[in-house]
Amino acid sequence: MRWAAAIACAVFGCAVDKGSAIAQTPVGGDSPLAAMFVRVAGDAGIPANELAAAAWARTRFQFATVAGGEAGDSVGLVGIPASEVAHAAALAGVTEAAIASDPESSLRAAAALIREGGLGELGGEGLVRAVDEALARGVDGRDADGRAIVIAAVRSTGGLSSVSQGLDYAGATWAAASTANYQVAARGVGDIDHIVIHDTEGGFAGTVSWFQDPAAQVSAHYVVRSSDGHIDQMVAEKNVAWHDKCFNTTTVGIEHEGYAAHPELWYTEAMYEKSAALTSYLADKYGIAKEHGPIVGHGEAPDCSDHTDPGPGWAWDHYIELVKAGGAGEYLAGDLTVDAPATLTSGEVATVTVTAANHGTSAWDLDATRIGTQDPQDRDSALFVDGDWIAPNRATGVDAPTVAGATGTFTFAIRGPDVTEPTNVSETFQLLEEGGAWFGPTFELALQVVPAAPDPAMTSPGGCNAAGGAGGLAAFGLLGLRRRRRV
Repeated sequence: MRWAAAIACAVFGCAVDKGSAIAQTPVGGDSPLAAMFVRVAGDAGIPANELAAAAWARTRFQFATVAGGEAGDSVGLVGIPASEVAHAAALAGVTEAAIASDPESSLRAAAALIREGGLGELGGEGLVRAVDEALARGVDGRDADGRAIVIAAVRSTGGLSSVSQGLDYAGATWAAASTANYQVAARGVGDIDHIVIHDTEGGFAGTVSWFQDPAAQVSAHYVVRSSDGHIDQMVAEKNVAWHDKCFNTTTVGIEHEGYAAHPELWYTEAMYEKSAALTSYLADKYGIAKEHGPIVGHGEAPDCSDHTDPGPGWAWDHYIELVKAGGAGEYLAGDLTVDAPATLTSGEVATVTVTAANHGTSAWDLDATRIGTQDPQDRDSALFVDGDWIAPNRATGVDAPTVAGATGTFTFAIRGPDVTEPTNVSETFQLLEEGGAWFGPTFELALQVVPAAPDPAMTSPGGCNAAGGAGGLAAFGLLGLRRRRRV
């Protein structure tokens, strides 16, 4: 049965206390790193969510020892550039060896750099923009042991960065490479016959900064961010970017944030789709066949180099299909099952597990494929659990990447809202690709919430407790019941 849902939560009986705007813990989750971010940021006097978002943007919460890509080597949980390690160690009062081996020392060093010079000290304007985007979306990530780190979404970040549209491709932001890193030319249709796919072997922000450094002597026309597929154009297509050694003159180069050794962390569906849309545009513009061959990996190109990127983890068949479709993926879900409690007491926290079959062609990514509130869409939920949910309207992301044809699991906590008598609560949810489409069937959590046992000192003779409710102990015998159903 569906309860009316024109308000935040449909209830019958004494009203649920929704309170005012929901305050969130900036960094939560069951990973010990979550508390470490909060502690270290507090000691440094910087926001914990900025420190955690910088770590997500640069390393995906994995401890970096050597990155070794065009952006240079980096170390630690936040990927401190090798050139900054000695300075960071001095600022934080730790050793360089500790930064390279101890997670907390590396965090303290990164926090000291941020405190001294802002986020740009770590990764330039590219990192500022990446952190801005991560805070706006929120993050549901995993540490190296698979434990959750949740960065709460910030509905207004205050505008940490500014952008301008790309010169050639309307879907890109312009971030000019140094003029020392490419050759000025006047190429047009007929002069470009291949599109070269690279991975950065480094972070997005570091790559952008590296291409803007005159000493780099390398560049690419476009750089694509892993988390959301955001694209920076750095060299005009008419010019020759230095991305492929002796195969530059007739090519356009596209760099993709990530590491070939860890495609499961970096080669996201959002990146595939936005990159494929760009490649489709380039193929149409220059008359390049939408096939693997004219669209080639760096490691396959006749370029006089020993590069192997983007490596065997790049999903070529899927990517070319997306190119042919103009970058449009297909998100479908079915065969949903919901395991949830039938009753809760006010303040009680319980776990909900949702499984769904991926019936589309697009993979579901950790962090990007989420469960959000519906009826009405994007409202704040009365079942929200601070530190577990990404935002009051986003319960969780998928527990693990889920390819087409597989079954994904979504696990999140709910908290019984404050009620003063037994109250039926109904919440409606649906899957979505953050920044894209909602998809699959909606599903409902319908449960009875009963008041917590009253404090005898707060009980009045009139039958209602001091909060104005009506006791409601008759339903306590229902506690502990769970309901599992197929949608």
